[in-house]
Amino acid sequence: MEKPVQNAVADMKMDVSSAEGRDMRPTILHYTFHLGGGGAEAMLMNLVEKLDPSRFRSVVVAVNTTPWPDLVQRLVAAGVTLHSLESLSFGSFARLCAILRAERPDIVQTWIQQSDFVGGWAARLAGVPKVIWSIHTLETFHDPKESRFMIASLRWALVISSRFIPSRIISCSAAAIETHAAMGYPRSKMHWIPNGIDTERFIPDAKAAFATRAELQLPSDVPVIGFAGRFHGAKDLTTFLRATALLQSRIPRAYFLLCGGLESDLSDKERAAFALLPSPGQVRFEAFRTDPWCIYPALDVYSLSSRSEACPMSIIEAMSCGVPCVATDVGDCAFLLEGAGCVVPAGDSEALANAWEQTLRPGRESKNENATRLRSRVQERFSIAQAIGSYAETYLRLLGKWK
Repeated sequence: MEKPVQNAVADMKMDVSSAEGRDMRPTILHYTFHLGGGGAEAMLMNLVEKLDPSRFRSVVVAVNTTPWPDLVQRLVAAGVTLHSLESLSFGSFARLCAILRAERPDIVQTWIQQSDFVGGWAARLAGVPKVIWSIHTLETFHDPKESRFMIASLRWALVISSRFIPSRIISCSAAAIETHAAMGYPRSKMHWIPNGIDTERFIPDAKAAFATRAELQLPSDVPVIGFAGRFHGAKDLTTFLRATALLQSRIPRAYFLLCGGLESDLSDKERAAFALLPSPGQVRFEAFRTDPWCIYPALDVYSLSSRSEACPMSIIEAMSCGVPCVATDVGDCAFLLEGAGCVVPAGDSEALANAWEQTLRPGRESKNENATRLRSRVQERFSIAQAIGSYAETYLRLLGKWK
């Protein structure tokens, strides 16, 4: 059953008649499993918050919005119609189809592969004329507990469905287009729109830096290297922690912040690497936060140790806050950091620690000059305004309204 979210949500007893008398704006309905927790979800939030409400009506259907009250309030403030499905089940699928029939969207856009498959089929069964899939990963992510047969079946189902379910497939990553085309996705349907962020929200902020360090008990006068994201195997936190041990032996004053999970969320392999740190007390764990713009300014270096990425939103956010970045050379990371950061081979903890050490060294460029340069790159190439323009053009072209 569907769970009411707030009074801005459409009537939970919706039927087809509830859509009578709606305005003439095209309705774009987004289907996602989660409201928060990753880059795809952050891009979805950015998109529906900033998409011109005089030109488009935005609807979001998500599975279980309860863990994300702050994000719900942001959607309410943006005037977005929100529906929450309690779980992933046959009943919820039927309810999703009912919502689609009642809302009668002009376009359904789905987010991340499992949502693409479920939401895409629901949209077609509900008679929605246009469906957009979204690619935000380099590979097909899955539950580690799933069998090889289940993983292979999901990939096969996605490839087959990609040929006739979506009208368009938007990828945030140029690299991901190549990997999905190799899987069997139709290249002719795929379109590249890099992620974009609100550069007025992600800013260099000395007050936020001071407050966050005080809150997380990070000394104000030490170098801090940070990570923000899900504690997922693709992030390869084992390599991050091994590099942490190396840097602690060279710069004993250095502290580290892992934002997105707690120590108890580490895998056995990650926990073993953590146990070998010279100074484990200088590592802070912080659960996922809905105010990452307060986290980045507290860092001296932002880093990803991932073995797989598409177009990581966190790198763009950190650069917009003026924070130097070090990442592994996966997905679009090298493109994002071209001339503005450092990339190292995936899985190489020595190279990662070396890059951190080099980035922390004082250079010819002042910290303020470096922050200005990093932020300018984001403003020029990865602002939400640029992404919104590309999404709006895609919607209008699909609807035959582009001039």
